[in-house]
Amino acid sequence: MRRRLQELHDHIKQVEHAHTLIESSLFWRATYPLRKLRDLLRPAATPAPAPAPAPAPAPAPANNDTSEKQTETNAAAREDFKAAYSRQAKQHLDKFLRKGASLKLPHGEAPKVSIVLVFYNQAHLSLLCLQSIIEHADNVEVVIVDNNSTDETNQLLDLIEGAVIIRNEDNRGFVRAVNQAINVANGEQILLLNNDASLEKGAITIASATLESAADIGAVGGKILLLDGSLQEAGSLIWRDGSCLGYGRGDDPNKPEYMFRRDVDYCSGAFLLFSKQDFDSLGGFDEDFAPAYYEESDFCVRLRKAGKRIVYEPRAVITHFEFASTGGMNKASELQQEHRKLFCEKHEEFLTQFFDNQQQSPLRARSPAGVETVLMIDDRVPYPSMGSGYPRSCHIIQELVARPMRVTFYPLQFPHDDWLDIYTEIGVDVEVMLDHGRERLQQFLEERAGFFDYILISRDHNMEFFNTAAILEPAIAEKAQVIYDAEALIAPREISQRRLRGEDVSETELNLAVKDEIQKARLADAVIAVSEAEAESFRRIGDKKTVVAGHAITARRGDKGFEARRDMLFVGALREDESPNVDSLLWFIENSLPAIIAAEPDVRLIIVGDNTAAALTSINQDSVVFMGRQASIKDFYDSCRVFIAPTRFAAGIPHKVHEAAANGIPSVVTPLLAGQLNWRDETELLVAKSGDEFAKQCLRLYQDERLWQAVQDGGSAAVARDCSEQGFRDSLYDLLDKQSS
Repeated sequence: MRRRLQELHDHIKQVEHAHTLIESSLFWRATYPLRKLRDLLRPAATPAPAPAPAPAPAPAPANNDTSEKQTETNAAAREDFKAAYSRQAKQHLDKFLRKGASLKLPHGEAPKVSIVLVFYNQAHLSLLCLQSIIEHADNVEVVIVDNNSTDETNQLLDLIEGAVIIRNEDNRGFVRAVNQAINVANGEQILLLNNDASLEKGAITIASATLESAADIGAVGGKILLLDGSLQEAGSLIWRDGSCLGYGRGDDPNKPEYMFRRDVDYCSGAFLLFSKQDFDSLGGFDEDFAPAYYEESDFCVRLRKAGKRIVYEPRAVITHFEFASTGGMNKASELQQEHRKLFCEKHEEFLTQFFDNQQQSPLRARSPAGVETVLMIDDRVPYPSMGSGYPRSCHIIQELVARPMRVTFYPLQFPHDDWLDIYTEIGVDVEVMLDHGRERLQQFLEERAGFFDYILISRDHNMEFFNTAAILEPAIAEKAQVIYDAEALIAPREISQRRLRGEDVSETELNLAVKDEIQKARLADAVIAVSEAEAESFRRIGDKKTVVAGHAITARRGDKGFEARRDMLFVGALREDESPNVDSLLWFIENSLPAIIAAEPDVRLIIVGDNTAAALTSINQDSVVFMGRQASIKDFYDSCRVFIAPTRFAAGIPHKVHEAAANGIPSVVTPLLAGQLNWRDETELLVAKSGDEFAKQCLRLYQDERLWQAVQDGGSAAVARDCSEQGFRDSLYDLLDKQSS
C-alpha cells in the first residue's frame, strides 16, 4: 500500500508541475477560447483496456470505408480548428492595432542570440510570435525581414520597438530573407523561428545551453507542438531516398520516446539554433533551395559533413501553426517534392549512410547510425541519493552515455516518476520508459525486438521478469547480448536474516539457495558482479563470463578536521521494516547508543535517507535526528565525526562505507561488512560484533584524534585502491564488446 501511495504521490507531483507551466504560458492564456473549440472538434479519447485473464473474442474486421471517412473527418476537424484559431488571432491583432501601443521587444547590449523572423503576411500569427518572445526571451536581438507583405504586417512593424527591421520591396522568399537577416545579426548564436510559432518558457535558454555544452554540436532543435497539442516533430529523419519525416508526428508529446535529448538527422527550421560562425563558414543557406523547403535539411547535412552533430532538445518547446506562409499544404508539398530531388543530387553519396525507409522503422532511424544501443532494466529510476545500489546503477548509466551509447532505461517495479527530477539527477540524454512497468514489459520488449545491441538487467527479481518475456518471445534476446548485473547475491543475505531470527539453516540449504539464484541468469551471456567472491560463484556455478564492477568513487575530504566535527552519521534508505538498514538502525539504537550517550551526552545520531518504514515510529529520542532523503549529503559527511554501519545481514558490497571513506569520515562496521569489503580492522575501519563492542569502538573513534586520523587515511587509501573510476570503466567496457564475449 505504501508503495502504491508513493507512486500516486509522484504522479500527482508531475501533473501539478505540468499544469503550473501550462497555465503560466502566454499562449495558454491568449488561446483560451480556442481550447473550447478544440475540445469540441477533437474525438473523445479511448481509455486503455484493462488487462484481462484471457483474450477477448476478435471483433469483426473494421470497414475500410468507415476508417478512411473517420481519418478524413479528423483531418477536416483539425483544419477547422486552425481556421478558428486564425480567426481568433486576427481579432486579437485588430484589437492590438486599434489600441496603437508600442510593442517593445527585448534587446540586449551584447545579445548572445539573434532571433531571425521572416514575415510574409499572416500578421495575426506574427503578433502572437512576437508576444511570446517578449514573455520568454531576454538578452536577445530580434531581426525581422518582411518580404513585402500586403496585409496588416506593415502596421504591426510600425509599432515595434527594439528590433532590426528590413523591409524588402519584393518577396525574396524564406531562404534569401534568412541569409539577409543573418548578415546583419550581432548575436553569437542564431535562432531561426517561424513567425507562426510561439515560444514556451525556457525554450531559448535551454537550447542555447545545449548548443554550448559540446564543441561538436552544430545545431539544436526543439520539441514542436501543433495547435491541437499533438506532436509535429521531436527531431526529424532523413531517409536514404531523401524523403523526410518528423519523428512522432501526431503522437502524444509527453511519451518517453520524445522526452530525452538525442542526435538526429536534422531539425525543422521552425525552431533551429546554431552559431553564426558555423553558418557563415558554410556560406549560409544554399539559395538553390529558394524560396523554401529542404534548406534546413541541406544545412544540417552540411554541418554533419563538417563533423558537427544535430541535437534534439526536448525541454525547448514551441507551438507551431504550420504552413502559414506557403499558400497552403498543396503548395508546400510541391516545393518539398521539387527540392527533395535537388537535395538528393547534392548529397547523393552522403545519403548512403542513412536508413532505408523500405527496410527500417522510424524508431530505428530516429538517430544517425553508428552508435550502439543498450536497454537497462532496474527497479526504479536510480537516483544517487536513494542508496540500495542505485548510486551504482546511476554511475553505470553515466558511463554508458559517456562511451557513448544510446541508453534506454526501464523502471520495472516503480514506473512513475518526475521528469524534472530525472533531468536533474540522471540527465537528459537517457530515454526513461516511465509509466510502463511490469504490465507493459512484454509488449515493450516485443516492439523493440532487434532494436538493442545490449540488454542489461539489474537484480535477480527483474531477471526473472525478463526470462519469462524472452521465453514467451525468443526474438527479444536473439540479436542482443544479455548482461545480468547481479548487484548483489541475495540468497546469503536472506539466510543470514533467518539465522538472526533463530532458524537453523544448514550450509547445504545456503548453497542450494545460491545455486538457484545464479540459475536466474541462465539466459544471460555475461554477468557483472560487485565483488570477486560473488564473481567466483557465478563463474563456478553459472559458467558465465563474469567481470567485477563494484563502485567507482573519487576520494575527497572536507576542510574540517577532528575537532571541528561532532555527531555520528547513518546513511541508508529506511523504507521497509524487514530491510537490512532498518534492522541495523534499530539494533544499534537499542544495543549501542545508550552506552555512547552515557559517555558523550551531547552526541547525536544523524540519520539521512528515506524514513518511511513503520517500525521507525517507535524511535522517540532527542539524540536521534532524522533528516530524510537529501539531494546531497556532502555537508553531513563534512560535519559528522563517525560513520556507523551496524549491518547484520546484507548482500553485495557496502557502497555506503566506500562513500563515507571517500568523503573523509571513518567508519565503525560489523564483521559482515568488513569481510565484504576485505578491509582491515584498526587500519581502514573499526570492526565490532556485539552491541557493547560497537559502542566501545564508536567511542574510541569519537574520542581519539590520532586513531581517527589513522583510520581516515586508511579508508581514503582503500577507496583509491578498490574504487577507481578507470577500473570500474574497464570492467564495464570489457562486456560491451560482442567479439570478446
